[in-house]
Amino acid sequence: MELQIGQHSEGWCARCKLVQRHTIESVASGKIKRSRCDACGGRHLHRKNPPRGRGAVDASRMHVGTYAALLRGRTAASARPYSQSARFSVGDAVSHSTLGLGVVTAERERTKIDILFPDGQKVLLQGRC
Repeated sequence: MELQIGQHSEGWCARCKLVQRHTIESVASGKIKRSRCDACGGRHLHRKNPPRGRGAVDASRMHVGTYAALLRGRTAASARPYSQSARFSVGDAVSHSTLGLGVVTAERERTKIDILFPDGQKVLLQGRC
């Protein structure tokens, strides 16, 4: 099917931050170049899919490798249970009732800690009475 100006196509709207119906405004070499979002009226270069984050694939691979390296030789039995009133140090293994087994990777402002869990990095409170 040949693309024509005025036809409709699904595409990523940077203003709406959603895949929306767009009206084709410009076609070159059989590809949509510019389109107008039917929802917000924004005119922009046509994108069929949402943009990927920088290094999205590499970051997920890095996370899995980092998590495995930090947990090497540790088990849930050796981890301390998480509590807001407890204090933790960088490198401590932490067992959270919902998030699972994690490792403290950084301390912020003495009241917050970064913990790497299987699902990703989380910021939790510590030292609260």
